[in-house]
Amino acid sequence: MAGRKNRYGYSEYRGRSGRGRPVLIFIIALLAVLLVAGVAFMYFMGDYIKYTDRGMEIDWPWMNSAVPEPPELSDPVVLESDRVEVTVEPTQEPTPTPVPEPQYQPLAAVTVTADQIRGGTAAQSVANAGGNALVVEMKAGSGRLAWQSQTDLAASLSINAADNSLAQAVRDLAQAGDIYLVARVNCFKDRALAERRIGTLMTQGGNIWYDFFGMSWTSPANQQVTDYLSALCQELADMGFDEILLDNAGYPYDGQVGVLATSENRPEDRTVPVSAFYARLAGELEAKGVCLSVCAYEDLAPGDEVYSGMTAGVLAQNVGRVWLDAGVSREHYEAILATGGFDNPAARIVSPAGAAGEGSWYR
Repeated sequence: MAGRKNRYGYSEYRGRSGRGRPVLIFIIALLAVLLVAGVAFMYFMGDYIKYTDRGMEIDWPWMNSAVPEPPELSDPVVLESDRVEVTVEPTQEPTPTPVPEPQYQPLAAVTVTADQIRGGTAAQSVANAGGNALVVEMKAGSGRLAWQSQTDLAASLSINAADNSLAQAVRDLAQAGDIYLVARVNCFKDRALAERRIGTLMTQGGNIWYDFFGMSWTSPANQQVTDYLSALCQELADMGFDEILLDNAGYPYDGQVGVLATSENRPEDRTVPVSAFYARLAGELEAKGVCLSVCAYEDLAPGDEVYSGMTAGVLAQNVGRVWLDAGVSREHYEAILATGGFDNPAARIVSPAGAAGEGSWYR
């Protein structure tokens, strides 16, 4: 096709039409992509390309699922050594250290008042009487205490002392260590507890029972009562007393005991709660290095009923010393306590002065 003529008469040539140019650019781009892909393939897959007699082979990794064979085992290594024989000796049980029996020295006890202890004259009074120990009442039959107990029951009954001056004086004596200290505790003859109906002993007619002195009693079988007495005795032990002397430490033994009702507070076998109470206190006080003693009043004649529940066997098995009333025989008690294994009676049976002979005494 002729071009358009210019003004000089020549025709202008414009070449072929531009329609094939995009196709050429696409071919060039495709070749470039293939070249780059080929180079990348050779770079990353070089480890999997093998050249064999049959030409180039590609070992595709995802096509090779064969499990590799385990390596061949070599001959085992044999270690030779001398035979060692081990002999296990039987373990011997350790020999327990025997607990030494408590040593009881003869006692020469003199009863003093709380005022004498507070005033500082108690030790001299004991020395003047030829004694080596003092006895002071710390709990009366009325229930009154000579110190300020920390128990809730003592506070609720309003039976604490006005101050703790006596307790401090006892601590001072204990610190000095010149004299043996005995605290007398009225146990179940306790008007304050009985009137509050805490373990109160009743008659068969349902009334509060009273002894010859018009005092009412509470029960060794009552848990609240025994817990309370246990707490009081431990406070006295911590105060510095060497021995706790339980007075009226069982059921009533005289008076009109025939009218007492049988109940949980006063069972048929009265030795059971009395023995349990002694055993409990003995263990608690022994842990504190304090001796438990009991006042005895009944004759304990063979075949007779023991109203208090305090038999010779109960005493022999649970208490350190037995303090005798003037109305009973020392010789008789030595004999019946010996049957229960109560040894060293000269030091452990404390009789009123003048009746003790060479043994322990109190006045």
